[in-house]
Amino acid sequence: MALLKKFFNVKKNRTLILGIHGLSNKPPKKLLTSWWKRSIKEGLAKIDKSPTQFDFKMVYWADLLHKEPLQLGISDPDDPLHIDEPYIAEKNLRTAAYKGVLQKAKNLIQYIKEILFLSRLGLNKFRRPFNMIVKIGFKDLDTYYNEEVPENEQMFQPLFKERVRKRLTEIIRKNRKKDVLIIAHSMGSIIAYDVLLQLRGEIDIKGFISMGSPMGLPLIREKIMQDHGLPFDDEPLPPTPEGIEAWYSFCDRDDNIGSFYNLAHFYQPNTQGVKPIGKFVENNYKYWVTDNAHKSFGYLRCKEVAQVVSDFLVSGRSSFFTKSMQLFRRKGKDTKKPQG
Repeated sequence: MALLKKFFNVKKNRTLILGIHGLSNKPPKKLLTSWWKRSIKEGLAKIDKSPTQFDFKMVYWADLLHKEPLQLGISDPDDPLHIDEPYIAEKNLRTAAYKGVLQKAKNLIQYIKEILFLSRLGLNKFRRPFNMIVKIGFKDLDTYYNEEVPENEQMFQPLFKERVRKRLTEIIRKNRKKDVLIIAHSMGSIIAYDVLLQLRGEIDIKGFISMGSPMGLPLIREKIMQDHGLPFDDEPLPPTPEGIEAWYSFCDRDDNIGSFYNLAHFYQPNTQGVKPIGKFVENNYKYWVTDNAHKSFGYLRCKEVAQVVSDFLVSGRSSFFTKSMQLFRRKGKDTKKPQG
């Protein structure tokens, strides 16, 4: 037992999981880090003989856009710093999910908005309505792509996009001697992708997991191509970044933000033949009061996500890709071309 513990400690010291959160304001970094780690551990507990100890760092960027973080002690749901969706252990989700009339109405409005603008049948292919809904409902994303700094401040105030990318780049470079797995949720996957593309394979990244990613949306792909100066015709097909050994795209069927879940159909392989592998999973946060199939905690404890994390923690560089490919071949029957 002592020898086995020593083995996993050695693995832990040379591996690092980087988490990148998604849109909107968040709880303080320390609390959000704790919630991500607890969610990952819940997932690893479902994998036979998986280690549960790992080195984890949160790439926190909510503070770049929001003056104050969300607070646990605020119970008023109308307070802008109230936490609507705190971490809830998986075993408590179903029993705690009472939905009042007002909450049901809010959930319905959110659902209609996502269907109209983000689903495969929605208006996300049309620039004007898409830009409108991004400005209204996804302000962080709008700032990332459309922020303008007044001319008299341009020398002193770098763009938000540059600051958040720099934050991730510095952490990756600081840990370049470690095996790194990046787990990025929602808009965090765009940030991770942009940084990996800019690094041009300078640093090897063992794995990249995107969860509930909007990167398949046509106009997001177009913005990515424009942002990196890449030419495209009618169908923008960005490249898979160099230097990553594997890229997995996980999405719940009810998560409209990730409706174009199988990014393999929308991203070209890199020079090593690596491209995204898409898989549907069950995000159990849709059983919480907010009916949110997009929540990061629910994705992190999915068994399919946990299997990739476990393989990363216990396997060598050469075997990680092979093992994870076997997982997707064995269970990933839904990776064929999506409808529409």
